[in-house]
Amino acid sequence: MISEIVFISLWYVTFAYLIICLYKLSTRKSQTQSLEITSSPTKTFYFYIVSFIGLLMTSSGLLALLTFIVNRSLSNQLVDLDFGPVALGISSIVVGYPLWFFHWKSINKQISEYPTEYSSIFRTFYLYFTAVLSISFAIYFLIEAFLFIFGVGNNEQELKDATNSIIRGLFSLGIWIFHWKLIQKEEHLVSSESYYLFRDIYLFSITITSLIILSTSASSVLISIFSSGYDSLFNNNLIIGSSLQSIWWDFRTGIIGLVAGSLLWIFHWLLNIKKSPRRSTEAIVVYIITLISGFVAIFAIGGIINDILNFIIPSDTQSESTISSLFNNYPSAITILIISLSLFFYHRNHIRQKDNFDQINKSNQIFTYSFTFLGVLLLFPGITILFHSVVMSGFDNVSITNNSTLVTGITFILVGAFTWYYNWRHAQSRTENGLDLGSSSRRAYFLTIFGIGVVLFAISALTILFFSILHILELKFGLETIKSTRIFISIIVGIAVIIPFHYQVYRNEKNSYKTSSPKPSVKKNVTILCQIKDSEFLQQLQSDLGYSINAVEWTDEGIENLSTKYLSVSKITQAINNTKGSQVIVILEENGAKVFSHSGKTIKKF
Repeated sequence: MISEIVFISLWYVTFAYLIICLYKLSTRKSQTQSLEITSSPTKTFYFYIVSFIGLLMTSSGLLALLTFIVNRSLSNQLVDLDFGPVALGISSIVVGYPLWFFHWKSINKQISEYPTEYSSIFRTFYLYFTAVLSISFAIYFLIEAFLFIFGVGNNEQELKDATNSIIRGLFSLGIWIFHWKLIQKEEHLVSSESYYLFRDIYLFSITITSLIILSTSASSVLISIFSSGYDSLFNNNLIIGSSLQSIWWDFRTGIIGLVAGSLLWIFHWLLNIKKSPRRSTEAIVVYIITLISGFVAIFAIGGIINDILNFIIPSDTQSESTISSLFNNYPSAITILIISLSLFFYHRNHIRQKDNFDQINKSNQIFTYSFTFLGVLLLFPGITILFHSVVMSGFDNVSITNNSTLVTGITFILVGAFTWYYNWRHAQSRTENGLDLGSSSRRAYFLTIFGIGVVLFAISALTILFFSILHILELKFGLETIKSTRIFISIIVGIAVIIPFHYQVYRNEKNSYKTSSPKPSVKKNVTILCQIKDSEFLQQLQSDLGYSINAVEWTDEGIENLSTKYLSVSKITQAINNTKGSQVIVILEENGAKVFSHSGKTIKKF
């Protein structure tokens, strides 16, 4: 399963690279109009494409020959050997190697004449695309090899497969090392935005793939441990034979995946991404991983609660509920909960370490309102399902289906209510402290709920009205009408519980925000003494002020220890707006910043 995940991730990364390459090529003209044209783009594109094809042909030929040699040395049969791979391998090398060598040499010659070609989008794409293909194949084949090794007994075919996979994996790893060294060597020579875009996509694609491998492998290991403990605890002797063998195999497979995924993750995340300056791509990816892992953890908790409720309110009244059946799904649920919470807290801590004060405040807004909205998304169907179940029990006999629906509704309400209440209380405390009042995240939360609620209400009201008019015309308005529209009545009940409360809060805050909103600030001439590394802080300050500022590099000794990480952009903006003079100077300090102002008038000498 782990090797298949790597293989699927390989094609996902390939597709992403192709889409981004096409986009960058389509916008290349507008980006390079102001640059000096050094060589023909068509010619450059041709040389890299043919070099890539030559590399593929040469690699395929060498692998075919090596595979034949290994199979020949491990085989006891000296007759009936298939020489097709030999012919194909030699042909591929004879044609592919000169093709690659000539075009690659021409590319290097072109770069020596035009050093700006280091920043070429074609070269950037070629290097990173080859790197992502080779590392993906290397991990795939090496994982496959170790899986074969763990299954090797006296089976000759498994030994051959393991050896062939090792050869393919090491060969792919060699190609990756060659191109990665080129990337590292040329990194300081490149300054184009396209290069950093492809670099980020490569690093984060492999990082996400490694996290998928790690999560899947850790799941196999933990489920194996929990399942064996479950079998021992409840004395499941009927499945001990095949179950123990399956558990042991899953455990070994998980260990292999953990080793491979850890190596990938450590190299690409810890050694490359985490030490590099924070970029927007990193923020987006880390936020997505954090949110998804948090959502998965909440759903895992919901699964555990659902099992408990099914034990208390059994859906099958003919079978007796036992403690063994209660814990039957717990190994999987607890495993998912542990892994998702680990991912959530690690990446959440990473965001707090790299972000400055205002970025942390913004991330708190995103997480708070995302999870609050998730609570509403869970609470609304819970109310709808529970009301529908109660209404249905009033018109029909309580059945197994009704019991199952009742349990589902209660589960959604419990998980949704807790998720919403915990995060809503946190959101309200932030609003009372003046952090989120009028923020875009809070407005987006309210307007999204209102939009979904209005659409659902309109559809439900239309349907109820349609059936009511239809049944009145057919002279059968009554119980049959309620049965036909009870789903939509339940939806309106759910809307009636959620929407009015949020609308009341939104209207009160909107009125108070209008009365307390500050007057438009006057544009001032702002100068700030800072360092080059503070560019992101300066961009946020300019965005808050609404106009550009003068950033002057501070060259005095000891200023290296001064950091803008914990500075509040909003407070500095407020201090600038409150100054009396039209000329403002901002000077950083160890624990903050000082804001001075003057009129700009020169005092005459006496």
